[in-house]
Amino acid sequence: MFRPVASLFAAAILCGSCNRPTPEPSQSLVGATEIPSADDLSRETIYITRGANDWGGDRLSYELRPNDSLSVTHTYSDPRSAAEGVKGKETLRMSPGVAAQFRKLMWRVRPGKLEGQGLDKDEVRPVGCERQGPHDFGEVGVAFFDEGDARASEDDRVGLFELPSANSCNRPAATEAREAVWDALRLLPKSKVAAGFDRTQ
Repeated sequence: MFRPVASLFAAAILCGSCNRPTPEPSQSLVGATEIPSADDLSRETIYITRGANDWGGDRLSYELRPNDSLSVTHTYSDPRSAAEGVKGKETLRMSPGVAAQFRKLMWRVRPGKLEGQGLDKDEVRPVGCERQGPHDFGEVGVAFFDEGDARASEDDRVGLFELPSANSCNRPAATEAREAVWDALRLLPKSKVAAGFDRTQ
């Protein structure tokens, strides 16, 4: 006799994510004037990188897919030979609630419009931040992927964001972006691979 009630309760839990509030453009730290619905945004893959630069070194990357699967990879690029090797890789599972909090923070630095992957694109930066020369590398890079039709790549779209260091830009939008990105990274589950990367820094 309790099955109908239990079924309704389970359905309510499952649909709790069906009506996610759409982020407001006013929350954007990169000047985005149009933002897709929260449901559309939740179907994007978010790829984050830390470390390394054009000269090589250790790099840590996170890939959060729409199913809340999180891949963590530590690579090393030899600056002399440009050869790259994988030092560690693992796949973790994020709870839907924590993954939603993570995405909500990261959407604040998402470009307003994603473009085809075949186009040359510059990374957007927080409002008011300009690159201070060719060696002004950001401390964190973020890519937002919309895979579109999984059977083809022609409709894939991507948008890039670069978080400048405080020495490069410390305007209000940059300060907020830095807080949002690092708050999001602190939500990620503990990772042996990430801990190994941190020991190299």
